[in-house]
Amino acid sequence: MIEVLCDDKWKNIINEQQLQEILITFLNHLFEKDYMLSLYITDDSEIQKLNKIYRNKDFPTDILSWSYDENISKTDEKIILESKNSVLTGELVVSAERILEQSKENGWDFKTELTRILAHGCVHLTGMDHENSIDEDVKMMELEIILLKKVGLSNIY
Repeated sequence: MIEVLCDDKWKNIINEQQLQEILITFLNHLFEKDYMLSLYITDDSEIQKLNKIYRNKDFPTDILSWSYDENISKTDEKIILESKNSVLTGELVVSAERILEQSKENGWDFKTELTRILAHGCVHLTGMDHENSIDEDVKMMELEIILLKKVGLSNIY
């Protein structure tokens, strides 16, 4: 199950069904089990607040991701939500303002940039982090390229 939430300001440029299909493609490649994912599309102001609270970085970013591992127990002060056989895999929050700006900088449309950023966020859901090492950064990029090709985007990087 994939839930897409979007601030009213962005509803006219968001195609929820397309986003769900893209995310299903990405998550089917990345995870063996069924999954549940929440995607929230908002603006710079909201994502900056979240970035400050959760990463102690007081500026807007393009995407934030939270990964939930089904092996984490309540003793770890985290609760995993289950629905049927699905496990809450994670949450993604995207700033549509950042995506618009980056799409112009990169010379492609909003949908292409959003798809690129969602691939990046989904790879983070696997536990990988480009800030850990150059090697992990390279592995993330390779995996993002595979995901993007699966939805018809080549030569992005």
